[in-house]
Amino acid sequence: MQDSGTVTPEIEMKAIEYVNTGYQRILTFECKDGGFNWWEGDNPGNAILSAVGIMMLTDTKKIYDTVDDAVIKRTADYLMGVQKSDGSFTEEAHLHAGNENLGASSLRATCYITWALAYGGFKGEAAVTKAVSYIKSKLPSEKGAYTKAMCLNALIEAGDSSNLVTDGLAEFHKAAVIEDGKVHWTAGSDTLVNSYGDAADVEVTSLVAIAMASKGAYPQDVNGAVEWLVGTKDPQGNWGYNTQATVMALKTFLKALSLSPGETAADVAVFFNGEKLDAKKFDNFNKDVVWQVEVTSGLAAGEHIVELDFNGIGGLSYQVVATHYIPWEEAELPEGPLDIKVTYDTQTVHVDDIITATVTITNNDPDAKGMVLVTVGLPPGFQLVTADLASAQALKLISNFEVMGKQLILYFDSIPSGSPTKVSYSLVAQYPVKAQTGGSEAKYYYNAEVKAEEESQEVEVLP
Repeated sequence: MQDSGTVTPEIEMKAIEYVNTGYQRILTFECKDGGFNWWEGDNPGNAILSAVGIMMLTDTKKIYDTVDDAVIKRTADYLMGVQKSDGSFTEEAHLHAGNENLGASSLRATCYITWALAYGGFKGEAAVTKAVSYIKSKLPSEKGAYTKAMCLNALIEAGDSSNLVTDGLAEFHKAAVIEDGKVHWTAGSDTLVNSYGDAADVEVTSLVAIAMASKGAYPQDVNGAVEWLVGTKDPQGNWGYNTQATVMALKTFLKALSLSPGETAADVAVFFNGEKLDAKKFDNFNKDVVWQVEVTSGLAAGEHIVELDFNGIGGLSYQVVATHYIPWEEAELPEGPLDIKVTYDTQTVHVDDIITATVTITNNDPDAKGMVLVTVGLPPGFQLVTADLASAQALKLISNFEVMGKQLILYFDSIPSGSPTKVSYSLVAQYPVKAQTGGSEAKYYYNAEVKAEEESQEVEVLP
């Protein structure tokens, strides 16, 4: 927002408050032996996540001068200390479902870590030079679009200007999928964090666009990629229902700000079924501001017409989203490899009684893989017994758990196909209440479109 000139003092104050809270939280994941890891207290660090840390802290420094350079330096030292003699880094397939590389060679890990080290200000270090040599030795034989795009970003950030970079960008230029002026690339395989499908295409398109923008090459491809990314935003305001895809899309937009965005001077009006809802003027100052117009009445079943009247110049983007609710018994549940059932050993208890809940997750597809996130509703009026979940974690039934308000979140490294995976926990009734347990959901962590849902149930606590 600073770069685009759209920040206000009120927004900046709130944003800095969030940045400060996030920064302090991130520091709690620094490991005793250096680097960062997935859970507080884990040691030693995870190389991929440590590279993510360098990227994030370096970005944060641009607007938050409280960031401690010593933290970045310690993380870089940790990474340089785990580099292999040939200049590569391991794929670090541990602690988090092995989702960082999915059994791919260490080239992806080396590219990402090299990119992070160079981005963090260590491009002159011998470790980066060795890693660049390793990448250049492997890139000519690499076939995957995603890995090649990652390699190009690493080489460009490290300052390499060899023909491998120019030839690689030219190859992507020729391979671009162009539709109505929008440009994207297909991944063709899983990504660094187990994304696939639409989310993977968002990631690879972002990587290619960032590489091109960094070299000032093929600006039309970059602009076309921005248009494609804007058009693929999901109704929740993210990309691919996926954290990493969203992060990469935002990085692409920030990078594209270095290109000429074009003049904007336009009057825009929104009509619904012929009735004018609202109008707004846009110029270079507010062209990146989100303007939300809601329709809350007149939405009976049938056809409706939304019209946008645009007068002026500029390339504004828009999105139309419709939401609705239907009774659970009429819902068409998503079909996919996952299935979730939540049962309670009784529906009626007295105060101070214990009720046992059992979560059963089934994977019906032997080829489905990746970390699974299960969110279970917790009924009001009950106290969760976390000792049960700690035992499940010790037995490796779950990798971790969190309680967020009235939701229990269970993390599974994977759900093996065949036999159902079951986790039970206890709840203590605290006061008389007739309550809904809250709906539950199981989904792949890095591809949330693949999910299963379970309806809420009713439990009653008697005096």
